[in-house]
Amino acid sequence: MLKGTKRASPGAEDEKNALTEVELSDEDAEKLRISQREVARVELALERDAQKRLAPAYDKRRETIRTIAKFWPVALLNHSIISYHAQHDADKLALSYLEDVWVKRDPAEPRCYTIEFTFKENPYFTDKVLKKEFKFVPPPAAANETPDADGITESMLEFSWERDVVISGQKINWKEADKNLTKLYPRETSEDEDENQIGDPGSFFNFFEHDTDTNEMGITIANEIFPDAIEYFLGHAGGEDIDSDDEEDDDEDDAEEIDLEKPRTKKQKNDKSVPSSNATIMKFLSPSRLVSVASLPLLAAAHGGNAYAGRNALHPRQAAVEAAASGSSSVTSPATTSTTSPAAAPVTSTTSVPAANTVVTTPANTVVTTPANTVVTTPANTVVTTPVATTPTTTYSFSLASTNPTAVPLTEIVSNAASSVTSPLATTFAAGSTPTGVPGAPVLPDITLLNPANYPALDKIPFTNTSIVQEWINEVYNSGISIPDYSPTNPGGCPNNTAAVADTERCWWTCGGCTRSTDVTECPTSMTWGLTYDDGPAYYTSDLLDYLDQNNLKSTFFVVGSRVISFPAILQNEYMTGHQIAVHTWSHPSLTTLSNEEIIAELGWSKKVIKDVLGVTPNMMRPPYGDIDDRVRAISVAMGLTPVIWTRISPTATFDTDDFDIHGGLTTVDHVLQNWENIIGNATTMDSGFIVLEHDLFQQTVQVATGYILPDALAHQPPFTIQPVISCLNKPMSDAYIETNDNSTNPPAASGAVTLSSGAPGSAQATGSTTKGNTGSSLHFGSELLAGSLTAAAGLAAGLAILF
Repeated sequence: MLKGTKRASPGAEDEKNALTEVELSDEDAEKLRISQREVARVELALERDAQKRLAPAYDKRRETIRTIAKFWPVALLNHSIISYHAQHDADKLALSYLEDVWVKRDPAEPRCYTIEFTFKENPYFTDKVLKKEFKFVPPPAAANETPDADGITESMLEFSWERDVVISGQKINWKEADKNLTKLYPRETSEDEDENQIGDPGSFFNFFEHDTDTNEMGITIANEIFPDAIEYFLGHAGGEDIDSDDEEDDDEDDAEEIDLEKPRTKKQKNDKSVPSSNATIMKFLSPSRLVSVASLPLLAAAHGGNAYAGRNALHPRQAAVEAAASGSSSVTSPATTSTTSPAAAPVTSTTSVPAANTVVTTPANTVVTTPANTVVTTPANTVVTTPVATTPTTTYSFSLASTNPTAVPLTEIVSNAASSVTSPLATTFAAGSTPTGVPGAPVLPDITLLNPANYPALDKIPFTNTSIVQEWINEVYNSGISIPDYSPTNPGGCPNNTAAVADTERCWWTCGGCTRSTDVTECPTSMTWGLTYDDGPAYYTSDLLDYLDQNNLKSTFFVVGSRVISFPAILQNEYMTGHQIAVHTWSHPSLTTLSNEEIIAELGWSKKVIKDVLGVTPNMMRPPYGDIDDRVRAISVAMGLTPVIWTRISPTATFDTDDFDIHGGLTTVDHVLQNWENIIGNATTMDSGFIVLEHDLFQQTVQVATGYILPDALAHQPPFTIQPVISCLNKPMSDAYIETNDNSTNPPAASGAVTLSSGAPGSAQATGSTTKGNTGSSLHFGSELLAGSLTAAAGLAAGLAILF
């Protein structure tokens, strides 16, 4: 007898479920098997017939596509799996020479095929066509089978991708060693020893040179992108739904441990299997160059295995509302009503806004349901009755003093928005240029000498056993600054760290808002906004820079090292046009979860790559997610870095716009603007200035900043003074860098024991000594700090160059 069991829901182990054990006789099991094969036979016949009918249509489409420049590069990179594998700018540049993609189906077994990429003359390789073959090898039994009327045999029904398919690659004939992308960016193997899974994909062109199909990229090209190429080109398709980095999965019952650094794949290779991705990725094509935006790696793969998981669990929000995954409707109305008010509503507001500018919006998480007993007629005339379902509607109300006339409509700033074209950089700077805004700064380095091979893997916590990291570790431990003996926190935020939360001497900002005198959390002068943007540089940063330049605004950019090595020209533009550059780690992890050595590696590599690109080293840092405690503070200060966090006036009122979460579908632009209105309402009541958390990583964050937040702030009465953090602290830009800082007027850290900042009303009350009882080591920040050994190492060949 056959017996099936169904796992009970959590917490229901003791309940007797009538469906827990279902017995099936051998006879019934055989009937089901026969029925299943009959269905499979028909489906396979239909699929084979469809391929025959589609062939002439694809031929005709091919002629049309050949007349459209960059069609195939755009279509391919608009799929999350392909963009994940083409993470290097050199890959994208090489793919920009791609003219045609073709999939040749095996007449005997259409589920097998050869993929052909045809390139025009390019500086990378001599091959005109690159091929990847998925060859059908019939099983021995197939030789004696007689096909049915539709040409289907029994072995076809038993088709197995692992058994019946042989994958073969092609050796690419690279023109020069410094153009050999598969050598410059080799593939790293996965620890799970699965040949179809990899640790780091390296160059996209490893796909052709290897005899494997990692992450089922070939299946993706043949069964997803090629059939729907026009949809991908137009941005109407992008691959399987993407799991957001920004949403933490606390389900301990999950059988599979998810690796956020690479896509997960399905093993259904005998059909149109759809690989899935945990990377948050977007793509677009500028008229002058091909580019793509990735958020794993990009902060997508960005920010390593930790990614942005736990972001919401770590930080209180200004409003606890349902996140909406797509668009919101906006109407002009004289009323300012709200069915759900964010928790951090301003105490008072001096903003005076005409009623006509008031915006009342309803996000798209409203569920529209079919009325009860509605009759839905199917092709078989089946009558289906649907019960009524109701979901509460969240309405936001906010007033904007001004908006950008060219702003993207609110209804289009959504997670699944089509990628837009970005502006090229207004200016690029040659090596040897003198930074006029930073007196005493060295000339600009030559970024063509940057070699990514000389740096850690993108978006991964760097190794700590390398000689340069060991040097930084020794410098920190010999700096004279005591590092508190706190254990790293557990992933999962405050609920998963009850002991650390209860230890007020630890001064953990994440859980309670505790700050020290070394932390910068606000500007000293009221109505002064310390403008900051995190997580770049990225593709849409140039749009933000255009707007800031047009309005004579300067900002502080907290940059991620992994983005710097990918976008050095953008970083140079930021620096040379008067913006402040500061450290935001190498791979964007939660620093309190790391060991001392890992924290040093994260900060050290970020400092180094910034100096290699700019010639100067920042002396300010922002911990990702604001995740800092006295251990992280001590290490930061020992490395010459002053922590900067955004303003927090109560446990529920942090000056975080939550703009990052639009891209992942975890919030709406309306929620972000409601947060913004609450922020400026609170800011106008403060005796000091303020610092706000925003991002330049995604299209949506830049659009809401340039279209709505910044125009509203510029029109505010009384006016705000909008400055970089260093300027809002009443210090010159030269004080923002270790090499040019005047230590007599801007000492890197305060002497003596660390105490709570007097300007942090939301701080936890950590009183008394900061001494840990079991070590007796106090956290003291000495006046002598090490700048670190950050001499730029010249690369061997031209690294990644961003085309503008």
